[in-house]
Amino acid sequence: MTNELNQQTKSVQQPFTEFFISTLPAFFLSFVLFIGGIGLLYLRIPKWSLFLGVPTIQLGIIFLILTFDKIIQSRTSPERLHIIPCSICNNPTPISLDKKGAICDICRQKMAKKLKTVKKNY
Repeated sequence: MTNELNQQTKSVQQPFTEFFISTLPAFFLSFVLFIGGIGLLYLRIPKWSLFLGVPTIQLGIIFLILTFDKIIQSRTSPERLHIIPCSICNNPTPISLDKKGAICDICRQKMAKKLKTVKKNY
């Protein structure tokens, strides 16, 4: 159980330099497209400003959204867990750091079945 959790956290962690190198070009391209489109609109070249500026701004916004989506997906990770014994059967149970006591899934299922039978009897 602990080995599985350790493998999951290792697979999610990514070195900062690798993350920075992989997202910087995409962010730079999207930002340059957005600013370039605004610059084209500002130049007021007859017909060409609107023809090139508006699509460039739209592409820049789309690439910015996709870049931030990529950043968020790579930055999110499972919450930190620690393992404590179950309150009922003493099996190791992973829980988040803010909780103090835990009941494992097997004990929860047993308790749910017992509650259903008690409700049926009444």
